[in-house]
Amino acid sequence: MTLLTKVKETIIKYDLLSTGDKILVAVSGGPDSLVLLHILKRLREDYDLQLHVFHLDHMLRGEESIVDAEFVKQIAHKWEVPITVERYDVKSYQQRMELSLEEAAREVRYDFLFKYLKKFNLTKIAVGHHANDQAETILMNLLRGAGLKGLAGIFPKRDQVVRPLFELTKQEINNYCQRYNLESRLDKTNLDTIYYRNKIRLELLPSLIKEYNSNLINTLQRNAEILQGEEKFLVQSTIEVMNRLLLKETPHQLVILKNKFSELHLALQRRVVKRTLKLLSGQEQGFYYHHIESIIDFILTGETGTQIDLPQQMVVALNYEQVIFKIGGRADKKTNYFEHKLSVGEIKVLDLGLEVKTKVVKNTYPWKKELNNPNKAHLDLSKVGFEFYLRQRKEGDRFYPLGMKGSKKIKDFLIDEKVPLARRDKVPIFTTLEGEIFWVAKLRIDERFKVVEETKKILIIEIVNLRRS
Repeated sequence: MTLLTKVKETIIKYDLLSTGDKILVAVSGGPDSLVLLHILKRLREDYDLQLHVFHLDHMLRGEESIVDAEFVKQIAHKWEVPITVERYDVKSYQQRMELSLEEAAREVRYDFLFKYLKKFNLTKIAVGHHANDQAETILMNLLRGAGLKGLAGIFPKRDQVVRPLFELTKQEINNYCQRYNLESRLDKTNLDTIYYRNKIRLELLPSLIKEYNSNLINTLQRNAEILQGEEKFLVQSTIEVMNRLLLKETPHQLVILKNKFSELHLALQRRVVKRTLKLLSGQEQGFYYHHIESIIDFILTGETGTQIDLPQQMVVALNYEQVIFKIGGRADKKTNYFEHKLSVGEIKVLDLGLEVKTKVVKNTYPWKKELNNPNKAHLDLSKVGFEFYLRQRKEGDRFYPLGMKGSKKIKDFLIDEKVPLARRDKVPIFTTLEGEIFWVAKLRIDERFKVVEETKKILIIEIVNLRRS
């Protein structure tokens, strides 16, 4: 069986592609993504596909990542596929969101992919995950103590994301590169065992294959396929159970029937609790095994009128036959409202645990070199003025995020930027004396206040010593 035939069978098996699909192909320049693009190019006529390449420069490897981007551009042009390239300071995002570097890179990458999927009116996103990636993911999740979902690994299709190389091994991909003379870029960070996934890939997985199971990649793939089927069944069962339990649902509160919850099997109780927490918080991170178990124990044995506090401002309370999950209850330590009037040229130390520095420079100042510093904003002085306010967000706040058409609510913007709920009231908002927002600190300036060719003087505002919260 040829590799192309194997990919076609994978596509049919998991219903990955449809005739006429418009696909955004994530291409890093490595062998996996090059093979993905090459195969999709070969399948263009079979499926009447339209392809568009996307490449993200994570700005983690200096000149090397710039060369990677140029390499992918040349490949796309050579193969006559349109391409979009973005640069983003992932390291800064990682520090701001307090994530691992791998998690931060993944979030930024998929945010861009879905942005351009919508912008270009495309139908699917294709990524180059393969069988070895699946094996690494399963082993990582096993060692971390993940449940069934973690052991099910990567799914071949999730929403609009498809993985046509899903059943290929890394060796098959390397062989394909040799056969078609596909020269790829090497990301040297993939060889650094300081990263957890790399350690699994380079040390643990080869050792297990050599010493215990030479067919381990396929074995883990088969197990994952079985577990994915069971995971889908349990997810659907949980949804059906939730529909029977649910008494009330608002953006900040979910109320379920205590007696019906108590009758559930422990496996479904855990899933109901996890699903409820995710619905309210918008994420699965931050809640661990001991949180889930303590919630279940509280529901089954707690007294009416009592409550427990959890991470992310979550509260679980008992009220007769009701279990109330609420975000922002007793655990909500609301930030006192702040507002400060500032002037250009002064250095102001605020009770927010931050220092604000301001200065004015001529339009010849090399301000673009500082664009990657999220603590600095570069603005048109004539539009901001010499005095302005730094304040807390207010209900109904809107601004015009740089690079976007139209305005957006600050609340929605902070959600899109994945700023945790507990930190949203602490984000400094800069406004003119008239109240127009020109900078959501550390995140985005307003399109209307950006530096343009006609700008004569540039106002630079810098925040330093921002206290972590």
